[in-house]
Amino acid sequence: MGDSEGGSVVRDARAESGPGNRPLRWMALRAACTLALVVLGYYMLPDDFDGESFVVRCLIFAVCVAGLAGLILYLIMREPADSVSARAEGLLLTVMVSLAFFATVYFRLSQDSGQFDGLETKTDGLYFTLVTTATVGYGDIHATGQAARIAVMVHIVFNLVFLGAAGSVALARIKQRRRSGTGSA
Repeated sequence: MGDSEGGSVVRDARAESGPGNRPLRWMALRAACTLALVVLGYYMLPDDFDGESFVVRCLIFAVCVAGLAGLILYLIMREPADSVSARAEGLLLTVMVSLAFFATVYFRLSQDSGQFDGLETKTDGLYFTLVTTATVGYGDIHATGQAARIAVMVHIVFNLVFLGAAGSVALARIKQRRRSGTGSA
């Protein structure tokens, strides 16, 4: 009895570290490279977009939020035959892009006087976005203007929808692993 249990553990350890995990390694590498590119792109964006009117900027914001929400819905509603890993990777990409997007919005709003207190650089914008997404809220940076408060409210609602979607994908992945683990035992 001890040999069969020990052998099972050894087989499980080999399966986890063997060539079957190459897709997982590639997914992690792609995620790391994507994160680096998104952060690089965020910091390379020009600081001034003064040519657009407030209404045009609001429309662009609304279209981008709707596009990100649509992408999330598409990734969640894919056919069940699609890989859960691909859905999870797509959601991870979406969250990276949405973090950069909201950080850009906050930084641009901070350029208008009276919209934010304590947000002065792109790093501050990214920091505030991460703190808001993580629902930490240190209070060192906060929205003071109406446009900034509306943007933060949209971000919070977006996060609630995204976190629900991410939880759903994570749960599906756990269920898929359990089914494949019990089916082979």
